[in-house]
Amino acid sequence: MALADAKEKVLLGEYMQILEDPEGDWTLDQVRDQFASRFRNSESSTLNFGFTRSTFWLRIAVDSTGVDGSWFLVERHPILDELTLYAPDGEGNYRALEVGDTRNFDQRPMKHRAFVFGLETDDPGVKEYYLKVRGKGALNMMPALYSAKGLVEFTYLEQLMQGLFYGSLVIMLVYNLLLYLSLRDNVHLHFVMFLGGIIFFNINVSGFGLQYLWPETPKINEYFWLSTYVITLALALYSRQFLQLAQRFPRYDRLIKHYLMMVGGAFVLQWLMEPPWTYHLSTVIALMTIVLFSWLGWMVWRQGFRVARLYVLAWSVFLLTIFLFAMGNLGLMPYSVFVPYLPHFGALWVVVMLSLALGDRIRFLETERKQLALEAQQNLERHLADIEQMNRDKSMFLQYISHELNTPINWIGAADSLGQDAQGDQDVDVWAMVRKGQRRLTGIVSTSLRYFDLSDRNQPPPVGNCQPMWVLDGILREQAGRIEQSGIAVRNRVSPNLRVNASEGELQEVLSIGLDNALRFSAEGGSVDISSEVDVPGGYAEIRIRDEGKGATAEQLEHILEPFFVMGSRHHEEGFGLSLAMARVMIEQVDGQLWAQSPGPGQGFTLHIRLPLSDMQAPRA
Repeated sequence: MALADAKEKVLLGEYMQILEDPEGDWTLDQVRDQFASRFRNSESSTLNFGFTRSTFWLRIAVDSTGVDGSWFLVERHPILDELTLYAPDGEGNYRALEVGDTRNFDQRPMKHRAFVFGLETDDPGVKEYYLKVRGKGALNMMPALYSAKGLVEFTYLEQLMQGLFYGSLVIMLVYNLLLYLSLRDNVHLHFVMFLGGIIFFNINVSGFGLQYLWPETPKINEYFWLSTYVITLALALYSRQFLQLAQRFPRYDRLIKHYLMMVGGAFVLQWLMEPPWTYHLSTVIALMTIVLFSWLGWMVWRQGFRVARLYVLAWSVFLLTIFLFAMGNLGLMPYSVFVPYLPHFGALWVVVMLSLALGDRIRFLETERKQLALEAQQNLERHLADIEQMNRDKSMFLQYISHELNTPINWIGAADSLGQDAQGDQDVDVWAMVRKGQRRLTGIVSTSLRYFDLSDRNQPPPVGNCQPMWVLDGILREQAGRIEQSGIAVRNRVSPNLRVNASEGELQEVLSIGLDNALRFSAEGGSVDISSEVDVPGGYAEIRIRDEGKGATAEQLEHILEPFFVMGSRHHEEGFGLSLAMARVMIEQVDGQLWAQSPGPGQGFTLHIRLPLSDMQAPRA
């Protein structure tokens, strides 16, 4: 390599020759003499040997003829365990300069995070240099020659970029720590923990830790894998709270817990293993963690949790950068100049995206809080309306009960006054009136209890496949005597193919109530027509019970389904005003509807019962 033809920088990889020492016990003399013919030419500007137990020797011939100024040999990969430069001393011998991240920083000829060696360029001619490198981790090298000017420019530019990177991380760490102290939201504390792990990892693999923080304790460099477990734990805690897994996605929350148990086992195993297996294990854990949380964010986002979109964007890019970094370290892809900086780019991207995600989360939670507050207000208003309606029902019920109790009491008083003097048929009539009052009291109590039981039950009745035509047919057979005695024609025109989802017992009760009302308010010689209509696209069927009786006014129709409403005078009506109210409750509790129609007084009355179709309903119905 002729320095006179170079500019300020020369990449040495393609100019070097490589020799592998499998046992690692060859001396320089053996390499120069006995094994000199085994050197092979390099084919790349960067050297990637992957994880290996071998020692590698590199040979480079440098011609300093016609060179002015100083030149330096620089190895920019700062995490090589042991690196020794054998430089000629001008007297036919070689001096050894031993550096590496397992050796004290003070041993380096230049106080630089990279490995920098000054070359003898004052004496012209060709000089042969040897580099011996070995380590427990990945052996990746980017050797280069720099002039004094080139080295200064490279150092300044690198320090600027690294300063921006670490400054950004520290600013975000302090900012989130202050947010935690202000808001007491643990998600910010977990993010601070995550940032701490990212910073420790990067200052370790970049060489700044050995240069500035522990120059006399290089052993610390062997434990950079601890940051992997700190980051994994912090990320799991952060993700559980940020994505609200326990509340929204309990299945994924259980998955995270099981994964943390597995990581805990790997952490214990890590202390029992020797390099390079510890590096392999930590790399696998890092890749699994990033893949898992990238997938998790994607799944949560797909299920409608909008806050996860920035989370997914952050981890997708970070996954790519760490994957490429791991592939480069494992020797599965070319180790270019950009590979050592991939964790920096990925970490900075994640920090920015997750910080934005935290802000987005705050906005989302605020919107959700407002929505919940609005729903709570609407629920409160609805409950207040229900309470007011219950109060009105209670008042009506008390008035009704008061009236119903007074009437039989008056009858019983009249029976007592008449019973003192009257005999014969009068006695029979009096005691018949007493028995009628007793039956009415018993009826109002039992009917009221039935209505309130239906209204207060928490779950709807079990539903099944019902055929209304056959239910109605059974009712008509049971009441055949009453129908014949009333002189009213009842026609069952419900389709025999009709099938609906309902509780058969309660459907029978509702149809009996509708038929009873139609018979009670129809005149002799009239008719009651019961028909059905199916809306297959709508998924429901409608049963109509139509009579030609007394009908109802528009005002009466507004209240006819309310409890204790009776059309006409209570003194002369048989009912208690609860039958249609009970029917409405039973139908609505199986997702149906019930309402009444009438053209006006004396023009008949129609009761509509709408129920959902059964899955077995044939389209021809």
